[in-house]
Amino acid sequence: MGKKRGKQDITSDPVTKRLDAIIRLLAEMNKPEERRKLNDSTVVRILKSVGLTPTEIARILGKRSRTSVAGYLYYRKKR
Repeated sequence: MGKKRGKQDITSDPVTKRLDAIIRLLAEMNKPEERRKLNDSTVVRILKSVGLTPTEIARILGKRSRTSVAGYLYYRKKR
């Protein structure tokens, strides 16, 4: 038999982190509109924090390209 994996090992797995983020987002999206706490900006940042690329995030959110989510990720400084 293989070694038991501790909780730390499981949560550091990149696939597990991505699945956890997507499950969290799906659960949030199933709530009624007035109870939702996440907006597009928060969703994009959560997905980016688990290592997804802007192209992958756009595909998940049903956007056309990575440039449609870039505004949430990269801020422009106003002069």
